[in-house]
Amino acid sequence: MAVAKEVGQNLNGYKIVVTKSTVPVGTNERVEQVIKENAQAGMDFDVVSNPEFLREGAAIEDMRNTNRTVVGTKSARALNMMRELYKGFNAPFVECDLRSAEMIKYASNALLATKISFINEIGQLCERAGANVQVVAEGVG
Repeated sequence: MAVAKEVGQNLNGYKIVVTKSTVPVGTNERVEQVIKENAQAGMDFDVVSNPEFLREGAAIEDMRNTNRTVVGTKSARALNMMRELYKGFNAPFVECDLRSAEMIKYASNALLATKISFINEIGQLCERAGANVQVVAEGVG
């Protein structure tokens, strides 16, 4: 929370503080609290959870061809600014609260791990049955 404290101490007008990282559910609420505690009275800011879904070594490609944009916030002002920021991307825009955005990232990671485990199991079955796992995976979708 040291960075949130520093952000609060250095706010000088309306800002949107965006978290892109995978963080425990509730982290952005804590970030907001720490910034408030360290900012000058009445300083205006909003907190947004905007998790990224990038593969290692493919960040630029994944950013250009994203399959969704998740934005969690309680602020209509911040939501509108984030919508404007992402308007050039042709991907579904998921609007939600902070905790849901944080949880979406965890659920997405868990689903990916499940898919990998599943196809590994199917691969072993295909090997025993003499089937082509790539064809099976493509056929499954």
